[in-house]
Amino acid sequence: MDLFLSTFETKIDRKGRVSIPARFRSILERKKEELILFTLPNVNYLHGCGESYINRLWDYNLELDQNSEESIFIQDILSDSSHFKVDAEGRVLLSNHHLKIANLNDNVLFAGRGETFQIWSPIDFHKVKTIRETKIIKNKPMQIVLRKK
Repeated sequence: MDLFLSTFETKIDRKGRVSIPARFRSILERKKEELILFTLPNVNYLHGCGESYINRLWDYNLELDQNSEESIFIQDILSDSSHFKVDAEGRVLLSNHHLKIANLNDNVLFAGRGETFQIWSPIDFHKVKTIRETKIIKNKPMQIVLRKK
C-alpha cells in the first residue's frame, strides 16, 4: 500500500503556488488519481488525498442515516473538496481561501498521515505537535500494539 509518509517543508511563490513533494506526487501518479484538498471546521490546515480516499468516505457515508450529524459532516467535507491539477513543475495553485485557512504565507509544511496528508504553516505545525507530545509524555508513555491480520 502506498502511504503518504514523512514531513517536507517548501516555499510558496508570490502567486500562491506550492510544490507538492515528489514522493506524494508519485503516489498519486501510481494510483492514477488527481489531488484533492479539503478543509475541516476549526482546524488551521488543509487535508490532501487522492480520489480513492474520498470514495471510501462516500461509501461510509452511504451506510449512515443521511440526516445524521455524521453524514452531514461528511457531506460538508465533500462539498468543500476541490480537485487540483499539478503543473509540469509539480506545483498547485492554492486559492486565497486555502491560504487563509492554513495561515500560509512564505513557507508550507506537508505532513504525511497515511492515506492522507496535511498542509500546515510550519510554525503552527510545530507548535501543535509540541503540545501533543507534551500531553503524551505527561499522561503516560504511548504504547503501540499491532494486531495480526
